[in-house]
Amino acid sequence: MDILNRKLIKAEAKSFISQDRKWLTMALACLPLVLINGAISGGFNLILNFGEDGDVSSSSYSSGSSFVAWLLVPFMIGAAGYFLNHLRGMNPDWKSLYREGLDNYGTYFKVGVVTEIFIVLWTFVFIIPGIIKTYEWYFVHQIIHDNPNLDGKQARDLSKKMTDGFKLEIFVMNLSFFFWLILSALTLGIAYLYVGPYMACTSAMYYENLKHHAITTGIAAPEEFGILPVEEVVAEENGYEIPVVPSYIEEAVAEITNEELEEIGSAVEEAVEEVVEVETPAIEEIVEEDETNTEE
Repeated sequence: MDILNRKLIKAEAKSFISQDRKWLTMALACLPLVLINGAISGGFNLILNFGEDGDVSSSSYSSGSSFVAWLLVPFMIGAAGYFLNHLRGMNPDWKSLYREGLDNYGTYFKVGVVTEIFIVLWTFVFIIPGIIKTYEWYFVHQIIHDNPNLDGKQARDLSKKMTDGFKLEIFVMNLSFFFWLILSALTLGIAYLYVGPYMACTSAMYYENLKHHAITTGIAAPEEFGILPVEEVVAEENGYEIPVVPSYIEEAVAEITNEELEEIGSAVEEAVEEVVEVETPAIEEIVEEDETNTEE
């Protein structure tokens, strides 16, 4: 079974972001994050790392940039959730990206930064282990968005289970955007307004496919993704408790085609007709007997 059909998923992502120019909405939502990262990173290094000879050392600049990038990790996780929510039809506003990062800053910072540090340490051991860990923990941001109750180890372990056997496909997916990134560089970042949402939505679709695969194959439980059984989630309306259907059931129902619905409807009608044909004589006998008893 082709779980990650790269060409098909990328075509679907491109079609999705093209609807009503969603790519522009998404790009503008993330633009403050990009500008803040660039402005604070540059200012931080120019102020604190400016040498006596008027030069900024590359090592100091890199260290300062990494520090600022780590401070923004919670908002990067919020961005991952923002793209997922778009795919799930929630139409989130741009403020939700930053609100989520602020509301979960402590949890997101600890999980995201520790994961980044681990990847750096693995890279120091040798570059190949670092690359492997990068793709092994590729979906930590999406996982912690879906279930903030997980700690870092649980999120990394879940990502590891999801990506087992698929790391190469994810690597090739990222590699397939190489020329798009070249175009972004040649246009001084202007093309990235389109390329960024395109890449983010493609990654989000990879996550959704692998999450569905992990749940249906028993690799992971729905609860690990923050999905609770129907009986454990209820909503109140006019004093009554109404079960809320979890998203993975809604997704399964949504996959039923119109033809399958018609077949189900026909089968139900036939079953009802058979029951009526069998039960009608018995019902008539009961009615006649009741009328007789009434007359007596």
